[in-house]
Amino acid sequence: MSLDLKDLESYFEVEHKNKIFCTRLCVDDKKFCILYDYSKKDEIDKFVSNFTEYLPYYVYNADSLESIDPQESIGKRLAEISKMCWNGPTVPKRDLKVNGIFGEVFLDFYERIVKKEKLASTYASRRDFKSKSENKGFDNVLFAINNNEIEFVFAESKFVANRSSANTALVSDITGTPATKDKPEVIGHLTLDFMNDYITFVVEKGAFFSDSDKKLLKPFFKELNDVLMNKGGNFISFLIEKEVKINCVFFAIFKCASITPADYIAAYNEIESTAKSHLENMGFKKYGIEIVFIPTHASSMEIKGAIDGYYQ
Repeated sequence: MSLDLKDLESYFEVEHKNKIFCTRLCVDDKKFCILYDYSKKDEIDKFVSNFTEYLPYYVYNADSLESIDPQESIGKRLAEISKMCWNGPTVPKRDLKVNGIFGEVFLDFYERIVKKEKLASTYASRRDFKSKSENKGFDNVLFAINNNEIEFVFAESKFVANRSSANTALVSDITGTPATKDKPEVIGHLTLDFMNDYITFVVEKGAFFSDSDKKLLKPFFKELNDVLMNKGGNFISFLIEKEVKINCVFFAIFKCASITPADYIAAYNEIESTAKSHLENMGFKKYGIEIVFIPTHASSMEIKGAIDGYYQ
């Protein structure tokens, strides 16, 4: 008897969702401003257990986890698989200060468990399209189906020291940064050049779709691939022509005492206005922007260190 993936998703929702994504707070007149609060008791343990048990779901295609025996303890089995993931070749080995996987895993949990959106790219295709060693693209590419219409979700994550670092890093992802004496130019993610190259890479590498969605998705991607490979078209022009809605999610975890969304309004506004400007400059008219902040009591390095320590 194999595990039903819906049971696995239910497990994450019941056992882990409220550890971090407990209370959703917003600014009344700015629906794009979102903040999650939770009980800070045993905060580090909550982050560790959420990350370590969810990591296999993030790394592997969902169908590969169907081999888990539902008669076993799901949490115990996920923890065992998680150690194989962490110590295997799939997860990049990088310094804790710059390892993006910490933010990426919690972002993925938010998108797929909290919001119930569907993954539209494999783990490997989250890597930079010119590199096999470092993640430089969108941290998550997902799709949603609303009223029988396909929408895309492009999401960025940061797990950093403070709100200033989160704001600066997310804006830099949108705009890019110019070359300096010590560093090459970084192309902004919400630009025609970047999105056309990166998303072509995602589509060409294939993706995991659930059977229930294939009827709608297969003809969509068949037409898209025909445009990209046979007709000299590009991804962005295709989306605009088909009036496909784009949803951008900017997600950050950082240490801060305030749990009042209005206290972060300057950062919310800067990220939203920068993203809006870039989307409209590319030609998008149908888009949504969501900015999700999770302030913590513990520092980012304390939480990351505890997660890393679990695997040692």
